[in-house]
Amino acid sequence: MASISKRAGKWTVTARLPDGFTGPYKSPSISATFKSKRDAQIWTDATESAMRLGTWKDPRLDPKPGTSKGYLDRPFRDAIVDYTRLVTPEKKGAKQESSMMKMFCRETFSGKTLRELSVEDFVEYRNRRIGEGRNASTVRNNLNTISAIFEWLIHEKEVKADNPIASLRKRRRGIPQPRGSRDRRLRPGEEDRILAELRSGTWQNTQWAALFPILLDTGMRVGEARGIKAGWVRQARGFVIIPDTKNNEARNVALSDAAYEALLRQAEGESDDAEIFKASKDSSDHEWKKIRKAAGCPDLRIHDLRHEALTRMAARGADLKTLMRQSGHKTVAVLMRYLNPTDEEHRAKLFGKAANGIAEEASAA
Repeated sequence: MASISKRAGKWTVTARLPDGFTGPYKSPSISATFKSKRDAQIWTDATESAMRLGTWKDPRLDPKPGTSKGYLDRPFRDAIVDYTRLVTPEKKGAKQESSMMKMFCRETFSGKTLRELSVEDFVEYRNRRIGEGRNASTVRNNLNTISAIFEWLIHEKEVKADNPIASLRKRRRGIPQPRGSRDRRLRPGEEDRILAELRSGTWQNTQWAALFPILLDTGMRVGEARGIKAGWVRQARGFVIIPDTKNNEARNVALSDAAYEALLRQAEGESDDAEIFKASKDSSDHEWKKIRKAAGCPDLRIHDLRHEALTRMAARGADLKTLMRQSGHKTVAVLMRYLNPTDEEHRAKLFGKAANGIAEEASAA
């Protein structure tokens, strides 16, 4: 017989298992609280009836949503959402990863449980993404992020599961390998045409009139440049002090006098904690596409300006240590991907500028 009591305006009822009940249970009695006595009575009648019939299942034995055991039998989408909420915000690229996670949640594999998922699900995903024209680096990044979710489940949530991406890596050509690093440089006339566009009046109210020269002068990551605050510019003449970079370390980025004066003008009248470039990333990127098309270089990416700037610094004689301080790279191997001398610069560095003159004379003859 169940007991029922009223406390603080609510009704609490306790049902007890009858003798001879053979099913699994956490304890021989279970309680529930309701706002009305009628709801409490309905629950009691249904629960006691199931207990007598032997069909009652103790809900306390079911894994709670969000617990590690529950992930095995819940859609993988739940793990993606939890990872996005708990882990992604701690990352530098949180905004970009959040967008990627939303894309994952629309994929077929996200509707399967961990028990159902296999390496073949991600082989299919990889092949489809490549078939859609996604480059190898993008697909590789997607798969590595999925792998990170599995590793989080296994090591942080103690889910007894295998990481299918780890199995995929063991296969020949399992994870797409990126092609050679991009080495796009500014071609003759492109810089002048872009600057002419920025001065034409069409783009006068945009941030690119100031941002383009600064990127080309400093080799900064575009995200770093967009996030510059007025106080960072005022700390040391000739430098912008970035307190928290992609590598989780502060960095002093050197600027030419012209670039420094341009940043000071951008910061004029702004409080120290105000960002001096106001346009959003999406708006800025969309505008860049229009600018580069108008300047006749539609394939020039924003990140190519970092390659161009660092290569120019190397050509002026900057040593590797100085370049790494400027760029923020931690290893020479990564920095070297950004140093892309042209054939003419290559020969001039080896044989002097006269080498190019000889070649031109020979060609003319």
